[in-house]
Amino acid sequence: MRLPELIRAVENKYNRFLTFLIVIYLFSPFLEDRSIGSAIIFLLFLGSVIIVVYQIQHSKRTLKLHVGLVVLALSFRILSFVPSIPIIFSRTFDVFSTLILLAFLMLSSYLIQWELTITEQVTADLVKGGICIYFLIGFFWAALYGIVYSFDPNAFNAASVPLTRADLTHFSFTTLTTVGYGDISPASEIARVLANLEGMVGVMYPAVFIARLVSLHSKG
Repeated sequence: MRLPELIRAVENKYNRFLTFLIVIYLFSPFLEDRSIGSAIIFLLFLGSVIIVVYQIQHSKRTLKLHVGLVVLALSFRILSFVPSIPIIFSRTFDVFSTLILLAFLMLSSYLIQWELTITEQVTADLVKGGICIYFLIGFFWAALYGIVYSFDPNAFNAASVPLTRADLTHFSFTTLTTVGYGDISPASEIARVLANLEGMVGVMYPAVFIARLVSLHSKG
């Protein structure tokens, strides 16, 4: 790849990443609760994040850390679907996988937000990067809800039970966007606290990000 093409690829990294996130969000409800589909969605999601993080950092150490987290998370996720193991081990593997996913998303979101913060010019890629962070927030909280639900099946009120990962992702994004359809609602104390925090983030993040864009545009 020639240098100008490489520069354009790096500049448009959030364009491709946002496309990945939208595709994963649209198709994950139909595949996520099947063992193979879940592993594929999981790998595509984490792989797309790794590519963006590496383009930001250009660090082999950062790349190895993210790849290591992906391998661990994916291994535990696959083990959780093995039919021959006791259900308690299956749930344990699933929780470990989700905890590693949370660490992965926290680190990745920080690195992406760091790049957006130091950027001094408003570009289309910057705006798309901010939208990507918004999607990652929704996926992050969905993973948190998954851990809460794994320990307390009564943490959420819903018309149909048990809840799936797709249900918790739906609840996360309706809470993040403060729509709140009411088909799923938090019941336990920890679930309510997390839902309230996500709702506050869903209101504050767009406001802060838009203010940042206006500030950069005014300086320009």
